[in-house]
Amino acid sequence: MANEIQPTGEGAACRESGERTAPDRRVVRTRKAIRQAFLTLMQETEYQKITITGIAREADIDRKTFYLHYQSVEDLANEIVQDEADRIVRTCLDSLENSDDGENVVDLFKRLSLGLAPDLKSMKLIASHTPYELVLKKLESSLTASLIEQDTLGLKKLGPYLDFCVAYFSAGLVAVIRRWILDESEIPLEDIAQVTHALVHSGLDGIVRTVAEGGVKE
Repeated sequence: MANEIQPTGEGAACRESGERTAPDRRVVRTRKAIRQAFLTLMQETEYQKITITGIAREADIDRKTFYLHYQSVEDLANEIVQDEADRIVRTCLDSLENSDDGENVVDLFKRLSLGLAPDLKSMKLIASHTPYELVLKKLESSLTASLIEQDTLGLKKLGPYLDFCVAYFSAGLVAVIRRWILDESEIPLEDIAQVTHALVHSGLDGIVRTVAEGGVKE
C-alpha cells in the first residue's frame, strides 16, 4: 500500500477568494479534500485516466463543486506542482537568509538541489506522471520572483537590468539541476555546486581555474 501523500500549499487553497485574507473554512476544507482525492488517485491510476468524476467521488463532492474551485484536472495538477515549487524555493531562501553566507551560490544550489531532487523521486505525482520540465519551469519562475523580491543576490543596484540578470541566474541554476537529475549523475551535489559557484562568479575561466586547482574532481 502506497504511503499517503499529503497535499501542500494550503496558502493557495483559496486563490479564488481574491484579496480576502480570511477565506471561508468550508472552501479550505473542500479544496483540501479535492487535492487529497487527486493525490490518492494518483497512487492507483495513471494520470491520463483520472477524471473529474473520479476525483469528485473520492472527495465526496459533486462535479459542480469541483468546477467551483478548478477548471480541469490539469488545472488542479498545475496548482499542486506550483505549490511544491514555491515551497521548495521559500524553504531554501529562508534557510539561506538565516545563514552566515547570505549570497553564497554554493549553499543556494545545494539547498535547491537537495530540496528538489528527493521530492521529485518520492512524490509519485511528480516522479511518475508529471514531466520534470513542468516542475523545473515552475521552480525557475518562483525562484526568479523570490530572488528579485528579496534581493538575495544583492543586485538591486542594477536597476532596469535586475530582472534580466536574475532570470539568467535562475535559468542557469535550474538547468544544471535539470541536467543532474535527468542524467542520474553520480557526481556529488557538492562538486556540482562548486562548479556552478565558480561559473557564476568568474565565468568559464573561473571553472577552468577551479578544476586546475583541485577544487573539484575531474
